[in-house]
Amino acid sequence: MPVIIGGVLATVGGIVSQYCASQFQFSTEARIEKIQEQRQVFARLMGRKFATKQLHVSRYEALVFSDYHEARWKRAGSPNDSLDLQEAQRWMHRSEDLVFEIVRNNQILFEDIGVARALFPNTPRLRELVDRIYSFKALKMSQPPDDASLEELVQWKDESVRQLQSVVDREYGEPIDELLVYLSQQLPMD
Repeated sequence: MPVIIGGVLATVGGIVSQYCASQFQFSTEARIEKIQEQRQVFARLMGRKFATKQLHVSRYEALVFSDYHEARWKRAGSPNDSLDLQEAQRWMHRSEDLVFEIVRNNQILFEDIGVARALFPNTPRLRELVDRIYSFKALKMSQPPDDASLEELVQWKDESVRQLQSVVDREYGEPIDELLVYLSQQLPMD
């Protein structure tokens, strides 16, 4: 009888030991996989930040150039065969094309943010940072002055383009940067 009880206890002990080892292994593998997924979504968000900023800079530059050439065309008396009219239309079409690129980029950005929200702890700070990105606003650019000379128009165009990068950095880059800093603090150290 003691031999049978010892054999049963040894078998049960072996099964429990094997079960615990398997659970530990599965748990470790799941944790490693989650960390890899967190790092992948972090890397995608880094790349998406660059694309987001560049697309917005390009779009608003196109609007500035369109407005600039349209203002030149109006000052010339709005002739039908004007190169400025053609340039204004070309830049406006470029701006409209970039809207579709921005929408596509935002879809990918928001999908990656959704993955980040699923992979990282759902804290109030994470929700706050994500909400800043979800509520991106369209930039409002100043219009060229109606009574400006051609020289003043060039100055308006140059100044608008110069200011554009800092505005895009502030409105689009900083919210993504803040999210990335927060997520990097949540990633486990190697």
